[in-house]
Amino acid sequence: MLFRMLGVPELYDETRHRSVRLSSSKQGTLLGALLARPGRPVPVDRLVYEVWGDHPPGKAGNALQAHVSRLRQALSLAQPEQGNRSRLQTHRSGYVLRAHERETDCGWFRLAVARARHAAERDPHSAYRQLRQALGLWRGEVLEGSVRGPICGAMAQDLERVRLDALEAMFGAALRTGRHAQVQAELREAVRAYPRHTRFRAQLALTPYEDVPAAGPVPVPGHGPARRSTAPYAEHLPRPAGPDRYARPPAQAGRPDELDRLRGLVQLLASEQQSLRVRLERLSALVGHEGPAAS
Repeated sequence: MLFRMLGVPELYDETRHRSVRLSSSKQGTLLGALLARPGRPVPVDRLVYEVWGDHPPGKAGNALQAHVSRLRQALSLAQPEQGNRSRLQTHRSGYVLRAHERETDCGWFRLAVARARHAAERDPHSAYRQLRQALGLWRGEVLEGSVRGPICGAMAQDLERVRLDALEAMFGAALRTGRHAQVQAELREAVRAYPRHTRFRAQLALTPYEDVPAAGPVPVPGHGPARRSTAPYAEHLPRPAGPDRYARPPAQAGRPDELDRLRGLVQLLASEQQSLRVRLERLSALVGHEGPAAS
C-alpha cells in the first residue's frame, strides 16, 4: 500500500491498482498527523487539536474515535490481506500508525531528491532525470483540501522547502547539461510563483531570449498512479494575480531586459563563487589535517 499526501490524501492499493479515497477532509488531517510521526504514538489531545483546532466538538475523544474507526476501514479496503491486523493501533496515550518511509509518496520524494543530490556532481544528466521524476510525484498541495494544524502544517512546510530546493537543483542540472531552452518556460513559472527567490531569476537569466514551449510531461515509473503521474509539476505552482511581470513583451525587448539578465547572471556567479570558496576551504583544511605526504 502507498500513502499519498502530496495532493488530495488517499490510499493506494498497489496489488489491485486502485485508489481508496478518504470519507472526509478530517480523515485526511488525521492521516497526515499520524504519518508525520509514523510508528510513534500521537496523543489524543494533539490529534483533537489538529482536527478541530480551538473548537472541538462535545465528547471530542468519542468523535476522534469515530474518525479513527473510519480510517481503519479505509486501510482495510486498501490492504485487505492485512486481515484484522490493522496498521492503525490504539496506544495508551493515543494512536499510532505503522508505515515505512517507502510506503508514502512524501518518503519516496525525499529519498529520490537525496539520491539525485548525491549524483549531481558526477552525473548531472541522471540527477536531472531523478529530480524531474521526484517532482512528478506532486499532484497538488500537501494534504490538499484538508485542515492543517500544527503537526500537518509543520510537515507541509518542510516538504515545500524540500520541493523548492529540488526545483532549484533540477534547474541547475538542466543548465549544466545544456537544457536551457527546455526549462525556460518552467523557470518563468517558478519566478512568478516565488518572486523573492532570486536564484530562479539568476537561472532564468542563463536561458535563451526566444519563447519556447514548456517541457512535456515525464512519466514516473512504478508504484501506481502516484509514480506514473503525467501532470507537470509546474501546473501546481500557485499563480499570482495580475499580469506576468517577469515576461518580456514582444515589442519591448531591449536594454531593460538585458539589464535584468546581467543582474541575474551576476547573482548566479556570486552564488557559485561562494560555493567554490567553501569547498576550497574544506579541502584546504583536510589537506592541512593530513599533513605532508611521506617521501
